[in-house]
Amino acid sequence: MSPLDPTDAARLRATPEGLPARVAVALANAAPEMEGARRRTVVAGGIPWATAEWGDPSAPPVLLVHGVTSNAEAFWRVGPAVAAARRHVVAVDLPGHGRTAHWQGRHRFAETAEDLTGFIRAAKLDRPDLAVLGHSWGAMIAAALPAADFRPARLILLDPPALPVAAMELMTHDPDERHYDDLAEAVAAIRSANPGWSDGDVNAKALGLTQFDPLAVLAVLVENGDWDGGLGALGDSLARDVPVWLIRGEFEQGGLI
Repeated sequence: MSPLDPTDAARLRATPEGLPARVAVALANAAPEMEGARRRTVVAGGIPWATAEWGDPSAPPVLLVHGVTSNAEAFWRVGPAVAAARRHVVAVDLPGHGRTAHWQGRHRFAETAEDLTGFIRAAKLDRPDLAVLGHSWGAMIAAALPAADFRPARLILLDPPALPVAAMELMTHDPDERHYDDLAEAVAAIRSANPGWSDGDVNAKALGLTQFDPLAVLAVLVENGDWDGGLGALGDSLARDVPVWLIRGEFEQGGLI
């Protein structure tokens, strides 16, 4: 893989004005409560994986994998927008998160990738045209899919953290990034900490903070060693020739790479 030259990098920048009309409309009109999403539960490896889905199930599939302490609701706006581009979009709740729960102590990136591969096959998403987008922790898991013997048609890694374990451990002390028993309390805390967020983003994040397993999150953050942005997993021979897109989060906006 060769570095992009400035011309290529400029060509990859996108603005709402450059979106197809149907995608721009779906993005603008997404329902924060995910009213248009279909809900499904797929049992794989003894885990009842909960999903939110949009689009024609016969269309090329896109799997969305959330970050730590989050859930499928994080994609409340992305899901319907990608579906409007004629894709079947599936956002999944990972073990120990959202409506899936059932964390089984498998916190290593490679282990979760193996479990996610089982879900992909049980959900009949193991098609040669499947694209997988993972955000943060989800990106680390997605990067490990080829080594787990599943090679998607494309990997999209959205801000996979490249930070030492000491920096990841600091996140466990964030007074807002914790488990809440009360949704209203979580909403108030997230809205106060992020005044520029939309109501939909606040509500999605707050819901995730009421649904995760604290022991699972602690293990994910501090028992995976240094987070390398998925480079180690992508160095596996099974990842060779899998197209990979990296979407970097801006550091001043909370990006971790």
